[in-house]
Amino acid sequence: MSKLGLDVAQRQSPIGIAIIFFKNLRIAINILISVVAVSFGMDTSFFGLSIFSIGIIVIAIFLVISFLQYRKFMFYVEGNYFVIEKGLISRDKITVPLERIQTVNIKQNVVQQLLKVVAISIDTAGSDQKEMEISALSRSYATSLQEYLMAQKKKTVEQGEEDDKEDSAILMDSVSFELDIPKGQSLVNLSFKDLLKLGLTENHLRTALLVFAVVNGYVWQYEEYLLKPFEKYIDEQADYWMNEYLILVPLSIVLFLIVSVLISMIQTILKYFNLQFYIDRAGVRLISGLLKRNEIQIPEHKIQILKITTNPLRKLIGLKTLIIKQASSSQTVDKKSITVPGCNDEQEWHITNTLFPESIGDQFTTVRPNNYLLLRMTVWLSLLPSLLLGLLGFVQWEIGLAALLYLPISLFFINKYYSSISLCISPDMISIDTGWVFPTSQNVKLYKLQSVGFKQSIFEKRRGLASLVFYTAAGHLRISNIDERNASTIYNNALYTIESADKGWM
Repeated sequence: MSKLGLDVAQRQSPIGIAIIFFKNLRIAINILISVVAVSFGMDTSFFGLSIFSIGIIVIAIFLVISFLQYRKFMFYVEGNYFVIEKGLISRDKITVPLERIQTVNIKQNVVQQLLKVVAISIDTAGSDQKEMEISALSRSYATSLQEYLMAQKKKTVEQGEEDDKEDSAILMDSVSFELDIPKGQSLVNLSFKDLLKLGLTENHLRTALLVFAVVNGYVWQYEEYLLKPFEKYIDEQADYWMNEYLILVPLSIVLFLIVSVLISMIQTILKYFNLQFYIDRAGVRLISGLLKRNEIQIPEHKIQILKITTNPLRKLIGLKTLIIKQASSSQTVDKKSITVPGCNDEQEWHITNTLFPESIGDQFTTVRPNNYLLLRMTVWLSLLPSLLLGLLGFVQWEIGLAALLYLPISLFFINKYYSSISLCISPDMISIDTGWVFPTSQNVKLYKLQSVGFKQSIFEKRRGLASLVFYTAAGHLRISNIDERNASTIYNNALYTIESADKGWM
């Protein structure tokens, strides 16, 4: 601790003034554009000052504020607590017990990369609050602080839990050795060629809907300023647009899809640039990002769910996406998960069997849902929509034709989806598979379950069926409409494992 100097209050690197200033400047620019410029126009003046002059004054004020915020931001260790003090007018003192610290991650946005500093974020499990962050530290100091805080956390763990962790570490070491994963070498690396493949095989429909929502929102919000310069031209060419709409509409759709694909590729490159994924006895670590470089780690004992998914395009080239979920609040679980895209079958096997060594030797029992689930999906997702479209077909024949096409297509996909659902359970873990177009497999160890829900509607009870919900600290898994006797057996065995397990669930 003497090396870090945490026994006395420490400040960030002086470069932190610039980091804070850029954060404040972004807020100032947003206010200037959205409130002043848009509401009053760029030619408006206040007290004889132009918008440009007001901008200069605002920048000067924010520069002073940024310097004061830097001076007032301090962090230190007091006893068994990590403390951050900040604020100008209202002083905040955030105190976190060292044993409550769960993860310490290093981040670096484009400004921090240019200024050669990093940010460090500190997360406590089960908190809905925003994680604590120190915005400007040297890389060496941030790494030392990260190691120190995690080491202090380990010292507070009880001896029994330490023994369990040592056993788990020994088991993971043996698996890692067997799988030939050298220490310090990343298991997954993404080249620029890999990023292009991932970008081309993204969910472009989701991107298109997002782009449409954003563009439409901005157009409506700033319609007067965005469309006003083109009003005269649009009015003059109105007849032309109406006559050529049969050509322009398909061209617009094609152009929109091309833009969506390009945006998907750009997002993929920005998010996963130079991705490196490591796995060892301490847990998993992911480093990725171009403009914003993130370094996220999850300790082995905090890993709750391993989710494996893919889509039709990635399935063609043999790639899958692995999502590792850690214990966290429901509001932040997705943000604090690690996503490893572009894994091939061998890498998936390595990761799965390293994190879930139980999957190697355990005997699994497979349980599938009753045909009642297929009946429900057929009625609600196929027959009723087709009937509604058919009735509307009396008004317009094209809609009736759509009903004739929708019925067989929906029946085909429903049957495929139903056939893909299964629950595989062993004495130590469960795995739930769903999806045909977007196949997904979710794995969790039984001792990490928080509780199990046995649910039974009146319709299920009459047919001797039930549904199970498995609750974890990273979300829940569900299997519906399985045989009541199987559900009862699984429910009782899972509860027994939860209550009798002597391992920590997080």
